[in-house]
Amino acid sequence: MEKLMEVGDVFESKENGTIIVGINPALASLNKIGDNIVLRTPENKELELEVVSVQISNSPTDKKMVGICLGKSIKPIDIPLGSMVYLVS
Repeated sequence: MEKLMEVGDVFESKENGTIIVGINPALASLNKIGDNIVLRTPENKELELEVVSVQISNSPTDKKMVGICLGKSIKPIDIPLGSMVYLVS
């Protein structure tokens, strides 16, 4: 598995469901729409989740801000901040 990011924020969109946000300074693109990610909580619980959509933007410090929409399959309360996100190879 390839480490993608640490979850820095989690919120829920009425239309899109749960969205996780983090920073990956080296990320050029992410073509994993519809694929799965593994989310590992600080307690080492692993959740395999389907990616609904991804948004990548540059932060003012030239880091890549990554937003991953997980849809309505999970609630924000179930994703602790500091969880690690991995791409499934």
